[in-house]
Amino acid sequence: MGNNGKVRLSLLEVTSLGVGTMIGAGIFALFGQISTLAGGFAWAAFLVSGIVSALAGYAYYDLSKISNTNGGVAEYLTRGWNGSLVGSTIAFCYFLSIAIVLGLVAESFGHYTAKVLSMGTGLVDYFAIGVMLCFLVINAAGIKLMGVAEKVLVIAKLVVLVGFTALAFSQFDSATYAANDSSVSFGFGNFVNAVALANLSFAGFAVIANAGGSVQSNATIARAIFIAILLVGAVYVALDVAVFGSIDLSTIESAKDYALAAAAKPVLGTAGFLIIGITAMVSTMTNINANIFSGSNTVGFMARHNQVSQVLAKPLFLRQGNIAMLATVGIVILMIVTLDLSQIGDVASATFLLVHTFIPLGALLYVKRKGGLRSFLLGLATLANGALLLFFLWHLKGQDMTEIYVFAGVIAFAVLFTGISRAVLGVPEIEPVASQK
Repeated sequence: MGNNGKVRLSLLEVTSLGVGTMIGAGIFALFGQISTLAGGFAWAAFLVSGIVSALAGYAYYDLSKISNTNGGVAEYLTRGWNGSLVGSTIAFCYFLSIAIVLGLVAESFGHYTAKVLSMGTGLVDYFAIGVMLCFLVINAAGIKLMGVAEKVLVIAKLVVLVGFTALAFSQFDSATYAANDSSVSFGFGNFVNAVALANLSFAGFAVIANAGGSVQSNATIARAIFIAILLVGAVYVALDVAVFGSIDLSTIESAKDYALAAAAKPVLGTAGFLIIGITAMVSTMTNINANIFSGSNTVGFMARHNQVSQVLAKPLFLRQGNIAMLATVGIVILMIVTLDLSQIGDVASATFLLVHTFIPLGALLYVKRKGGLRSFLLGLATLANGALLLFFLWHLKGQDMTEIYVFAGVIAFAVLFTGISRAVLGVPEIEPVASQK
């Protein structure tokens, strides 16, 4: 605990929030799809996406210096855009993207659980809903329990993944890698699509910002973000190369919902399938744990600052369970029951890129208002994420307009919802920046 008696999270616990979210969303939920799109260049898609994410991470580092709370993205956008409708809209888009990711990852948990337990796909949604309710209770019980749970689960899954990567490399065959690569025709559009999807694999570092009010020093947030991106990037690249060079691509393609577990079977047999399957379950659990924390804190900050109704921040149950947390889980469960989430997964990627374009741009505006020197890296972060978003939308336009319409609908709903809220509640006040921690 800090000097004021508040519960504090350590660097390891905060970093675990990011790593748990990133690996849970990326490798297990998207590995098959990224491999199919980029072929032998899937590792490069992860690498490019990691660089783009690190640039956005610099903007988070810059804005963490003036944060006071666990508001994370919502606080950064509020301060960067000076309390304007633009900041509120993008913050609410971020919340909606978290809901989509939670739905995707919960269903991924359901698929892996059904396979590990040899049960039918009819139970997938039930497993998905069950895991959401479980981590609703863990998050409501208090931030320390959430942080400890994340740390333990993340360490466990990293040990298994590193071990599996080493074993896969022991089976590496350059002929297999070449055959897999030749079976996928390289296309710039598909590669950009893979980079954008891989961006979703890194986007979890944003969760770290939601612990800004629960650490001893703001420097902890900056260190945790860059450690998480470097660590996860190394895992992604190594694991992709190892699997792509040791297992036939058709095995990965035929089991996209549980690709890594299927990939483990030729290397380790049935036991390997079960080990990786259980690790995937743990990984998706860490993602859900951290994203419930992030989503509810985002809406909670917006509620406390009159960007949405203050009712959402009202404490409801256990130590820190509030209406925002309950609403987050409720929205996800509704999506699981009513939508085919696999059809709108790209929307989450596009929305995260939108957020990571407006956060560094907001940081630039903040620096300008304060009379400081403009940062080259903030400008580069804005351009890199914005360009990737535009290329991604252009590629989607040539394939399926449904996701373009859904993405536009997310933005339109966020504008309408936050616009009405501001009209009813008034322009949000921005509290002064606390002394540097």
